[in-house]
Amino acid sequence: MVSCILQLLAFESEAAMIGIRDVPALQETENHCRRDFANWTTLKLLSDDGTIIGVIRYRENDDLVEVGRLMMHPDYRHQGLAQRLLSEVDKAAVGKTKELYTCTKSWINIRLYEKMGYRAVKEVAEDSGLSFVYMRKK
Repeated sequence: MVSCILQLLAFESEAAMIGIRDVPALQETENHCRRDFANWTTLKLLSDDGTIIGVIRYRENDDLVEVGRLMMHPDYRHQGLAQRLLSEVDKAAVGKTKELYTCTKSWINIRLYEKMGYRAVKEVAEDSGLSFVYMRKK
């Protein structure tokens, strides 16, 4: 449940950045969020007092690792913690191709993913008006 609360905090600022609140992560109910997290391996980053301040999830499908919902508490951004979470996925899935997606307007996220070795492979426009870029790292 705490990851679901963090999801709301993290993606509210994402919605503000792109100018639309129709972000998939903000449309989920708490029950759906909890059920969905059960289908992923989830890594959490804790503050000194044990509060969850960052989360990333991933799941492996043969040689492809789907990376999803990299979330940082707004008070802990710009400290290299998201890079640390992405690096942990790299360590857990050595030699496998990783794939993730983000909104094409999320230039901060795109810049981070490029810095970590991800490259855009396709863009998909949805009926909601949002476009997403899929990125891979080999």
